[in-house]
Amino acid sequence: MRVAADRSFVNCSLYVHRYQRVKSSRYVPREHRHTPYAEWKRIDLVQEALPPRDAGRTVTAGGTITLDEYGA
Repeated sequence: MRVAADRSFVNCSLYVHRYQRVKSSRYVPREHRHTPYAEWKRIDLVQEALPPRDAGRTVTAGGTITLDEYGA
């Protein structure tokens, strides 16, 4: 996703928390490791927006699910 900001708002830092990475996500591709197919990519509503490289992977991952099934 690419975002182009045309305006910004300077806010106080009261609600900006310091970030500390606990561990890397298992969905981040790494060399010589299998990257699991993200569950959200199985949601029926997003199928048309998936990139061509994901074609057919939803079927092999168990098929589509509804948004409610994903939320559960």
